[in-house]
Amino acid sequence: MSLLFPALLTVLLLSRPEGPVVSCVLASVVHEGGHLAAMLWLGYPPRACTLGAFGMRIRLGERLPGYRQNLLISAAGPLVNLVSAAFLMWCGRSTAAAVHLTLAIFNLLPAAALDGGEMLRCGLCLLGCERVAVPLLRLTSALVLLPLAAGSCLLFLRGWGNGTLLIVSLYLVTLVFFSDKSEKNS
Repeated sequence: MSLLFPALLTVLLLSRPEGPVVSCVLASVVHEGGHLAAMLWLGYPPRACTLGAFGMRIRLGERLPGYRQNLLISAAGPLVNLVSAAFLMWCGRSTAAAVHLTLAIFNLLPAAALDGGEMLRCGLCLLGCERVAVPLLRLTSALVLLPLAAGSCLLFLRGWGNGTLLIVSLYLVTLVFFSDKSEKNS
């Protein structure tokens, strides 16, 4: 666990004790549990998992999954969140369901360092477009993340947001250019 995770969690709980912080943390744990369960089910145990301020980083073991397996592993996190959202909505827990749904949709964005980006890359490689997969993913990431960062900046400056989306979008823009291919960032 990185030192930033408990520090960020403490700040969030102290600043917004009535907010959905606990639901967000639980949704993230369920999401990462989906990835880990898929990795184990497919026979690719992780070497290490680190909990940080912006999610969990899963370091793959010596044996790397192929494109099809990696696509399934990437899809498992959002899928678990979508199933959880449906179940929580059925149970009448609409706020918790909305957190799971938001996390699933956000992670399905076709941007590097998100599940949707990895799914796009693997899908392109499975279609035989390996040469253009990474450049196309970088372009798609820029087309998705730069407007997201600009919009979240505008919302923050107008007083309609708390800056969380701005910080996350800027972090993701940074990861587009500085990501380690042996890691799964969620």
